Parts: sequence; C-alpha cells; structure tokens
Amino acid sequence: MLGIGEYAGITGLSVKALRHYDEKGVLVPAEVDERSSYRRYADAQVRVGVVIGALRSAGVPLPEVAAATRAGTAAEALQAHRERMLAEREQEDRAFEAAEVALRALAVPVEVAERTMPAQPYVGQVLTIALDEADGPGDDEANEILGALATRVHAAGLGPTGRFWTALRAGEPGSAELVCCWPTSAEAEGDLADLAAILPARTELVATWRPRDGEELPEGTLHPAIVALFDAAGDRGLRLDGVEVRQTVLGEGPEDVAVEVSLTVAG
Repeated sequence: MLGIGEYAGITGLSVKALRHYDEKGVLVPAEVDERSSYRRYADAQVRVGVVIGALRSAGVPLPEVAAATRAGTAAEALQAHRERMLAEREQEDRAFEAAEVALRALAVPVEVAERTMPAQPYVGQVLTIALDEADGPGDDEANEILGALATRVHAAGLGPTGRFWTALRAGEPGSAELVCCWPTSAEAEGDLADLAAILPARTELVATWRPRDGEELPEGTLHPAIVALFDAAGDRGLRLDGVEVRQTVLGEGPEDVAVEVSLTVAG
C-alpha cells in the first residue's frame, strides 16, 4: 500500500488533485482511515494514476477521464479530445482571420459629406429579416428580388433610371426590413402600384467607402461606410433612432467598386 504522499510522488499527481479525484469518484483510494481520513492506494493503482495524469495534462475534461479509466479507453478519449481541440483551433483561426479582414476594412478612409437631392420616385420590395435568426436572407435573395423587379420596371417603360439601392429600416418587433429599390422615371402604376413610393427631396448625410488594396468584409460585419455614418452623425449630434439607411454600390467593375451609404438629415 502507498500513502497519499508517496503515491503522489510516484504518479506525478498532486495531493490536492488526488483528494479532488476521490471526491469526484475518478480515482478512489484503496483504503481511507476512518479516524484520520488518511488515504492509501494499492500498488495496482499506480498505472491508472499515471493514465489520469497523462489525460489531464492534455486537457481532457475530468468526466471524460473518469469514463475512459473505467472503460479502459484512454487512447480513444485522448484522440477524441485532440480532434475536438483541432476543430476549435481551426474555428479560432477563421475568426482571427475574419477579425483581421474586418479591421483592415475599417482602416480604409471613408468620405463623408452632405448633399441635397431632389425627389425620386421608385419601386421597392420588402425583404423581412428576423433579428434573432443567425441565418437570415442573404445577398443572393436580395439580388434575385432586384433582378425580377428590374425586369418589371423595364417592361412598364419606367427605367430603371439609375442604380439600385437597398434601404434598411425598422420592422415589426424582433425584425428589420431590407427594401430592394429601383429608381423610376415616374411613380409606378398598375401591377407595380403597391411597390411604388417617392423618396422626398432631402438633405442627405453620405458616406462613401472605396477599398484601396482589395479590402473585403467578412460576412456579418457592419459595413465601414455605415460605421463612418454613425461616427459623423454622432459628431453632428444627430439621433438615428428609426432612421432609414440607404446603401448602393458604385463603379463599373471590381477595380473601381465603392459602397455609398446615406441617410436623410433634413426633408
């Protein structure tokens, strides 16, 4: 029999750890003195102590260590833990890379200005976004709506008369609305009447983001132009509660692409 101190020295497990393992039922001593509660271990328990130490040093959680030592599946438990750790590291690496990409994009200077715009008739189709859902509608769905809407506008002889834009605004509680819009030459009628509206004459606060070295944005990151717009609104003392934010893409190709974001500051 080995006293707890001797057993600790042989197996490399601390006395504190051995007491904890006993309390958790992971490594129960062969004998415990009724008066002093002094623990003694059998010689045959040295092996299991060394196995437990090896698994714990690799970070295997204690419940898995207990199950593995009871079932004699220490190697399998270690391999499963390794695979889980490698998967987590890959996820961490992807998150790190995405954070680097986002910070590079945020470092690109954004042009912010005010401009006066005339009234603009348009047609817009609403895409509802549930705020508590991780996988909401994406670019593909918005592009599909814009493509179909452009075809209808063209068939009605109303244009489109310029670039499309999307507008983000508050929806019902727990949701937001992404409105996919095309400018038209006049207010739409007929089967487009339900989608027709007019963007009133207004003064806009506009932020324009132009990547310099191919900067991109990871999915789920707020666009730097919108961040700059909030910065500018804060500097001007503007409140943005419930304000519609409009976004469009400028440029004719990947080499001169830019993103423009605007909101109305005066009607």
